Amino acid sequence: MLLLLIGCEYTGKQTLAVGISQWMIRTMGVPYVRWHDHFVVPRLDGHMIMRGDDEAAVPGKDDADLNTADDEAQILTLRPGVLEQLQRHMIWRHLHPDMYRDDDVLSINHYYADAVYAPIYHGYGEPGSFSDRLQRAREWDMELLDLAPDTVLVHMQADAKTVRKRMAASPARKGPLRQEDVQLVLQRFREEFDQSLLHVKITLDTTESTPGQTLKRFLEEVEPYLSHIDRLRILSGLGPPA
Repeated sequence: MLLLLIGCEYTGKQTLAVGISQWMIRTMGVPYVRWHDHFVVPRLDGHMIMRGDDEAAVPGKDDADLNTADDEAQILTLRPGVLEQLQRHMIWRHLHPDMYRDDDVLSINHYYADAVYAPIYHGYGEPGSFSDRLQRAREWDMELLDLAPDTVLVHMQADAKTVRKRMAASPARKGPLRQEDVQLVLQRFREEFDQSLLHVKITLDTTESTPGQTLKRFLEEVEPYLSHIDRLRILSGLGPPA
């Protein structure tokens, strides 16, 4: 599967990613599912991994090689020009052709996060600047279309009141989002989704939807866009397609 989930924090991206992973393991028989979920400052390292078998070998870094809390604190002290370079290199690394040799390339936010968060919180990416992230996001859309034209862009959204309530009830990992900026960030992700050049787009609103209901709707909407390999894996996997 080629999926890119985007949206404000607390709209359900990670929760949906877990549900999709469990579905893939159950129906396609894959031993593990890996998501690239390390694009939002200061979390610039590691992956979200779901295993179908505790013995499944997952390529990647050892725990000792991952960024520590001290590393993330240091990232936050970088001046804007240096952080911009770091993020630009991170984004391009995940637009390398080698990344798209796999059957599954699953990402959360990728360069869309920088387009939204950098001008608001990190001091770079403003329109008309060298690092203009609105312009670069469309350039990266074109790059992604060259590499993986069937990528499905999934916009996760919820109303501002719901997002603020979730923030207060369950503080998540360290990130830039502030309560007073929720409406702006929701709006900016919506704008990026609307302006995206990717061909296949899905919007899921989790305001009044349970995780199970959101997953069901996702599976219904993504079904026409499953690849030939996805369908073969479902036919030869461990369970029904839904």
